[in-house]
Amino acid sequence: MGSDMPHCHRVRHATVLVNPHSRHGAGQAIAEQAVDAFADRGVDIELIVGRDADHAATLTAAALAADTDALAVVGGDGTLRLAVQAAHGSGIPLGIIPAGSGNDVARNLGVPVDDVAAAVDVVVGGHRSTVDLGRVTFPDGRTELFCTIAATGFDASVTARANRMAWPKGQARYTIAALVELAGLRSRHYDVRADDQKLHGDLAFAAIGNTTSYGGGMQITPNASMTDGQLDVTVALRPARFARTTVARVFPKVFTGEHISHPMVRTMRGREIELYCDPPALVSVDGDLVGELPAVFEALPRAVTFLTPVG
Repeated sequence: MGSDMPHCHRVRHATVLVNPHSRHGAGQAIAEQAVDAFADRGVDIELIVGRDADHAATLTAAALAADTDALAVVGGDGTLRLAVQAAHGSGIPLGIIPAGSGNDVARNLGVPVDDVAAAVDVVVGGHRSTVDLGRVTFPDGRTELFCTIAATGFDASVTARANRMAWPKGQARYTIAALVELAGLRSRHYDVRADDQKLHGDLAFAAIGNTTSYGGGMQITPNASMTDGQLDVTVALRPARFARTTVARVFPKVFTGEHISHPMVRTMRGREIELYCDPPALVSVDGDLVGELPAVFEALPRAVTFLTPVG
């Protein structure tokens, strides 16, 4: 993992942002474990628990204006995105105590996802890695940052449905949501541009990746990197004889990344990705619905610093 600051600077004070609702309430218990673990390691903490996303963002911005060694996030990729938007440009490193359903940023950075004490050790150790972000811009000028995947079409619809489901947990929730959405699947006509490459056609979805995975390890853009200054694109073409059974056969391969070898799947890469489609498709980033296409997606090289395992 690349780093602007290869040295380790041990964390003595951390601001801890907690999403108590992550993983349908498990976030609170994980936060309590993390607080105890920080105390055991002699780290002073300031705890932030927002009533909602807007309140949490306000508290986080105020905390980052004060003196702190790190912002540690207890939550999932959505909570982490909130923290990234607040911390972007501040120079303060972000730590992750995974407590979400997916935890794909943690997976891509090598942060332990099922061991709170080990994740706290990563934060306290202070090893810094500077990585890329993605940014999506809509026609009205509104922008959103993202760490993992920007999903559109079928992908975004699956995310929206999975977010509404309280059961099951983790990866299985996305699988069930995909099967339900498959029943009403329709393709859209897309115009895709990745730098100078162009693709036009009827697609089931287009996903733009800064990381390899989303949804708890679904390898939708398996060759993506958080340190190459580019975004990867994976699209699924509409088969000549559009059959939901074809999509159903290909979809499970997303969990291993093998889907990109299927004839109906295409991949592209670039620093700037532009998407138009008819009819308009939903856009989700890091599991949060943020708008509709058209939109422009850009890689922001070396834009944020995370606390990561050494090596």
